[in-house]
Amino acid sequence: MIRSDTGSRGGWVGWLQIAGILAVVAVAVILTILLSGGPEEEQRAGRPSQAVPVEITRPAEQAHQIEVNTTGTVNAKAFVTLTPQVGGRVIEIAEAVRAGGHFEAGEVLFRIDPRDYQVAVQRGEAALADARSALAQLEAEAEIAREEWRATFPGREITPLAAREPQLEAARARLMSAEADLRQARINLDRTTVSLPFAGRVVESRIEAGQVLIAGQPYGEAYALDALEIVAPVPPEDIGRLEGAQGRPVRLAFEDRAGPVAGRVVREGARLDARSRLVTLYIAAEDATAFRPGLFADITIQGPRIARTLALPEAAVAGLDEVHVVRGGTIESLRVDILDRAGGEIHVVPFDYGEGVIVTPLPEGAIGREAEILGADGPG
Repeated sequence: MIRSDTGSRGGWVGWLQIAGILAVVAVAVILTILLSGGPEEEQRAGRPSQAVPVEITRPAEQAHQIEVNTTGTVNAKAFVTLTPQVGGRVIEIAEAVRAGGHFEAGEVLFRIDPRDYQVAVQRGEAALADARSALAQLEAEAEIAREEWRATFPGREITPLAAREPQLEAARARLMSAEADLRQARINLDRTTVSLPFAGRVVESRIEAGQVLIAGQPYGEAYALDALEIVAPVPPEDIGRLEGAQGRPVRLAFEDRAGPVAGRVVREGARLDARSRLVTLYIAAEDATAFRPGLFADITIQGPRIARTLALPEAAVAGLDEVHVVRGGTIESLRVDILDRAGGEIHVVPFDYGEGVIVTPLPEGAIGREAEILGADGPG
């Protein structure tokens, strides 16, 4: 009897284990069906859509003016030092010979006491008169010597020594030296009056009335008003966009002037800056006489005008030169020829873009799939 009870209990335990396993499997199947929505629910919902939602633009052809924007600084081509060529005491000085002073071409800036140089001119004139007299006397003596030679030695050629040729050459040389000394004395006298051959502005001056100046010593600095130019650095690729900068028209804007100023690029730098790797452009402006060295300018350089372009937003171009378009309801990828990038737009050679150029990001594998156009701008 004991064996019979034990066997009965073992059988029930086995059946309970099998029932538990079946219950677990049934629960797993039910959960899978519920999570997947079930075959009937999937049939009711239908297959998911394959269309990719996109937004497009339909750009119209237009002309485009290539422009390069940069900043620059007014600069003087050269500064001229106020350096007297003769020394002496200053007896007169113009009001323009002060920092910031304006002067005209040929205007007297200051005068040096000329009396010593006037005396030098008088001495030069006297020395010249003496040299001329000495030469005239020697020429007369030489003529007498030639007459005596012909009387004493008829038919014979007179010797240079008898004709006083060495003495005459020396006298002529002294005359030339006296003439040169007189010219130099007069030049030095003229140099006591100091002026410059251009209209300009004084940057600094250390000249005062009564001051004794030393010849060749600088006492100030000035610049010519017509020597002002604008210096502007630009990247080499912008030179390429302009198809060469020299001769290009320029618009200049200055903080101390209400309206723009016209100008022109007169030359390009011969080399790149070693640090910035930029090219320096030199710009001549109309009415540059009102500017000051160091003044900042906003610069717009006008390049070539392109008759036909399409202007695309930057978001429409993927990578360097790839765009996505909708043609025949399908998404396609095209390569375009880029002409210019400016103002948040990319200007390209016109092309057939079908229904429009896509401006929204595309998911992976969107090329070749149907497009669902959610929005569009430009002509329909």
